[in-house]
Amino acid sequence: MRTLVDDSWVLGSSVLIGIGLLSSSPVVIILGMLVLGSSTAGRLWARISLDDVYYEREISEHRLFVGETATLTLKLSNRKSFPVPWIEVREQLPRNLPVIRGRTTTGGTPGVSILQRNTALGRRDRLEWPVELQAVHRGYYRIGPTRLKSGDIFGFFERELVPDTPPTSVVVYPHTYSLPELGLDSARPFGELRGGNRIYEDPSRVVGVRDYQPGDPMKRIDWNATARVQRLQSRLYEPSRAQAIVVALNVGTFARSWQGSDPVVLERGVSVAASVARWAYEADLAVGVVANGAFPGQGRPIRLGVGRHPDRLNRVLEALAAISAFTISSLARELEGASTGALPTGSTVVVVAAVMPEELVATLHRLRREGHFVHVLKTSVLPWHVELGDIPVAELADQMEVLEAELAEELGDLGVPVLTGDDPTTTEVAPEGAEQVAAT
Repeated sequence: MRTLVDDSWVLGSSVLIGIGLLSSSPVVIILGMLVLGSSTAGRLWARISLDDVYYEREISEHRLFVGETATLTLKLSNRKSFPVPWIEVREQLPRNLPVIRGRTTTGGTPGVSILQRNTALGRRDRLEWPVELQAVHRGYYRIGPTRLKSGDIFGFFERELVPDTPPTSVVVYPHTYSLPELGLDSARPFGELRGGNRIYEDPSRVVGVRDYQPGDPMKRIDWNATARVQRLQSRLYEPSRAQAIVVALNVGTFARSWQGSDPVVLERGVSVAASVARWAYEADLAVGVVANGAFPGQGRPIRLGVGRHPDRLNRVLEALAAISAFTISSLARELEGASTGALPTGSTVVVVAAVMPEELVATLHRLRREGHFVHVLKTSVLPWHVELGDIPVAELADQMEVLEAELAEELGDLGVPVLTGDDPTTTEVAPEGAEQVAAT
């Protein structure tokens, strides 16, 4: 299309010049020359309009919880000694990260919105636009790519390019609640927690001494006892148990996979699982997660062994943020596989589920026989036609409906769309009375 436009200018000026020559009309010839010169100058201007124009973006936070905000700063600079009369910036944003007090348009790709800014750049000019983004739905997101468009001063000729600025990644963690908000006792929500194997000795608890053995570290030697018996004595420490809790999430929301998925119930389960994991981490427990979903772009199930590393909660929340409605296996199968590594002996298994298949019931009873403590958190109002026996079950659906309504109202007050399933049809996110962010 652009080639046809360029050719039409050349053709038009050539026709004018030809008519002027045939009619011996200097006015027509001059007009044709002006058209030819203007089109040539316009094409050259458009060609160099985006040379030495640089685009950058910065975001204040790469990890957010639902409801939190981040500042996205768009930076545009012209490093040449030639002004840019007009320039259009089109930034691709995830629709689940809507702009606060701004306006976007629907993108051509599902789940994408377009933030557009128009301005002019002088010689050696630099502009910045701060934009507030609101996290309204958990997940992995990318901001970008960006398109820049400019041209000559009259807008007859244009040039467009995609700058080499890499996409910006953002992870939105699931919304979490305190255990009392879920109706659970924050002190002992799952009864007496079981520990894992005796994996280390507690040096603060000395229970006796024994004769020194080759390989004992020097700090283990009890010099007072050594002086009394006149031979090297090593301290005996009390073995400790690492209390471990494994959060197991059943991603399915209906009894049959072909029935699809309930997005509200799915998000509810993810939030409950994240809330339990956060409570366990803050209680200084070893935390792990098992789910019958998959990591983005990978065919392997979500399975993180228990641990107490400082970044353990971040890894667990990132894994839960990645969960989609697609399941790659059953939770029973994942727990069977996890029992060989991800489930320390005697650990507490908290199952978050909307449906309870019979095979999962059988697996949970087997885990109890193996010494694990099992607790189930039910996230749907639909009845389960299975017998769980003495496995404790907590009904959370009614309480979660109240919490979800409060969260939706809170996000709605900020002027952003509340997303519960499919992409919203509206992209206008400015609350009444708010000013649109304009280019400087």
